[in-house]
Amino acid sequence: MLPTTPNESPNWHRLRHAIRSTWPNRHGRSSDIATLVGCSGGADSVALIRLLAELWAEESNALAPTNEAAAKPVAPLVVAHCNHGLRGEESNADEAFVRQLCDQLQLPLVVHHVAQPSESATTGPPSDERTLRGIRRDFFERTAKQHGCRYVAVAHSADDQAETMLHHFIRGTGPLGLAGIAEVSELNTDIVLRRPLLQVRRNTLRAGLREIGQAWREDASNRHTVYTRNWIRHDVLPLIESRYPNAVEAIHRAGTLQHEMNEMVRRLAERWLEAFTDFSDDRWIIHTQRLSQSTNPEKGTVDTDTTCDWMFERPVIVAASQLAWDRLGWSRGSMTMQHWQRLSGLINDRSSWHTSSGATPADKADDGFDHGGHFPGGICVSIEAEQLVLRSE
Repeated sequence: MLPTTPNESPNWHRLRHAIRSTWPNRHGRSSDIATLVGCSGGADSVALIRLLAELWAEESNALAPTNEAAAKPVAPLVVAHCNHGLRGEESNADEAFVRQLCDQLQLPLVVHHVAQPSESATTGPPSDERTLRGIRRDFFERTAKQHGCRYVAVAHSADDQAETMLHHFIRGTGPLGLAGIAEVSELNTDIVLRRPLLQVRRNTLRAGLREIGQAWREDASNRHTVYTRNWIRHDVLPLIESRYPNAVEAIHRAGTLQHEMNEMVRRLAERWLEAFTDFSDDRWIIHTQRLSQSTNPEKGTVDTDTTCDWMFERPVIVAASQLAWDRLGWSRGSMTMQHWQRLSGLINDRSSWHTSSGATPADKADDGFDHGGHFPGGICVSIEAEQLVLRSE
């Protein structure tokens, strides 16, 4: 049975309030929707499991006394643990700890063991953060489908948000990276990824667990500051907080504002695509004549807002281009911000629109602008009858 929570646990009480406020469900009870919870055995994910388990149990118990026979069955809360096997016995001890916790809370557990290379293999197991994150993501998605889970919950905290945004900032990320981690995002078209603890500080989670006597596992590799993320966590962020104690909260607010700005630009980008472009097979066609007419509504026919030149703003065109790449299934991995800005400049450079049919922008370079006829990933740009046509070669 789920252990009771002592009334004299102020941090845990605040955490219970936080999980209720960030886990709304317009369909009714929170536990009506099957949920998969990722758990490494660390403090953050252990706290998330305990909090969701309490929420599920409370809602189930609230129904039982009234009419147990007619009570609606509680949807499953499933725990998923990925054992990467990178730390030998420590990794196995993490798995054993999660198994014991799930037995205590009477929750089903699914474990994924990452296949280790054979002795004859020339390379070791993947260990970079991006690859490991991709392995876990694929495992969560696959397991959620198998168990009919609509939600996947992970335990990113406010500290994770601040660390991520600082990491993105010093790497020179664009607007999407400066928005940080989203509270809700799509894992795929049927599964929603949720981060209900994103506004909770890491020290509050640990304090709450101590109050209820709940242990957790510590990954010793998280102390190694040779990794940039750990260096930010243990050296950079504490130094910033020594001068600005509310830095994490301030960074979190900045991320929220940037996310709202990104959403506004995305909506404009979708309008831009609809008004000025078409898609045909593996081609993206930009009708430059429509863009030109949009600045002169008496001559044009485009039904769009002509009170300002938002359609020529670089952030809107860059966002529209990225949406076009995604719609056509083109890889954005090698496209840097410089490439996106170059493409935006090409679209805005109306003098290049009036060239002979079939010419590439690279054929017209006497105006001093770096047109470039090709972009990473084998994407070629050509001008055809006052249209910019981008296609995959």
